[in-house]
Amino acid sequence: MTSVEPGTEPGPEAELDPRIVHAQAVYTRGKLAIYDKWVLGVFCPLVWRCPPSVMRRLYDEEVGRRHLDIGPGTGYFVDKAKFPANPEITLLDLSRECLDMSARVLARYRPETCQANLMEPLPLPSGHFDSAAMNLVFHTIPGGWDGKGIILKHVAETLRPGGVLFGTSVLAEGVPMNKLTRNMLLEQHKRGNFQNQGDDPAGLERQLKKYFPEVTVRIRGAVAVFRAVAG
Repeated sequence: MTSVEPGTEPGPEAELDPRIVHAQAVYTRGKLAIYDKWVLGVFCPLVWRCPPSVMRRLYDEEVGRRHLDIGPGTGYFVDKAKFPANPEITLLDLSRECLDMSARVLARYRPETCQANLMEPLPLPSGHFDSAAMNLVFHTIPGGWDGKGIILKHVAETLRPGGVLFGTSVLAEGVPMNKLTRNMLLEQHKRGNFQNQGDDPAGLERQLKKYFPEVTVRIRGAVAVFRAVAG
């Protein structure tokens, strides 16, 4: 495992949006140890109504040999994915705890790690990756689609022509919600774990189309499942 030396440092916490700092603070070693059980085993299928099998299928269908995983969490989905032969994997996150845990889980692939702020240009080679994943990431980032949409530009720049960005995000508007979903979403907003107020399918699709010529957004429960092909 190696680390990518950032050309653009994420900067001290004082320079980051405090909402991002708070969201990152959730990912302690202890909480990551139970993340898969609670988030993937309980919240995704029962609260957000998008089971992990949907995400695993997305990985199996879209991962390329040179893959960038943004917000890898514990490394669960990359660990289970069906890669082409001899994959080259880069893990990117602002959280060092997430990078360290996912890199240990994926040690057999000898992944590179990159600690970076998605709101800034990424310290990665341009036109390099065959695929990039952002699974359960966008709903933790503040700013609304018009603010955090710039992330899509930064990711698009790392993909080769024809490279695929795919992922999922819990939405707060424009999706069917039962009482449990609505109440748990409000609780996540109250705690500051989710920053997806106003996030809707149309806004996500609009931002994707700014930077990708081919875009698909479909809804599963309260979750957007998206795919975009770089030009």
